[in-house]
Amino acid sequence: MAKDNLSGLMISHHALIGMLFTLLKEELKEKSQTAGSTFSEFTWEIKKHFFTEENAIFDYLPLKSMEIFKNMNHLRDEHLIMLNLLKNFSDNFPNITGEQMEEFSNLLENHREFEEQTLYPKLDKEMREEQRKEIISRINEIPING
Repeated sequence: MAKDNLSGLMISHHALIGMLFTLLKEELKEKSQTAGSTFSEFTWEIKKHFFTEENAIFDYLPLKSMEIFKNMNHLRDEHLIMLNLLKNFSDNFPNITGEQMEEFSNLLENHREFEEQTLYPKLDKEMREEQRKEIISRINEIPING
């Protein structure tokens, strides 16, 4: 895992979130007693991830292009949508449907793909070395479970 660039670091965050989400879907399907605990951990990790993106990356970068600004605002909007969906899941936890999980899964996957394939490689390419180091340092101040 490359920790010297934004893409590698955020891909590692995405891998953890993806693993927790896969575990959550399986536990919900099996009606496991640990599903609530896994949901709590998944929600906590995704909130930390969104906080990290918005505060350590988006708010820190000097905006050089309208395209990046629009992309970051779109991603923030998706964060809000996903957080609202998670709130609804929490409020109706025992009754989450497969369709609701699929809707969330599709949004999460599209979000991840855009960040990994478009945004973060572009930022890695355009950032100055000292900016990248400062952002990575800020990201690393917010621990994720491994």
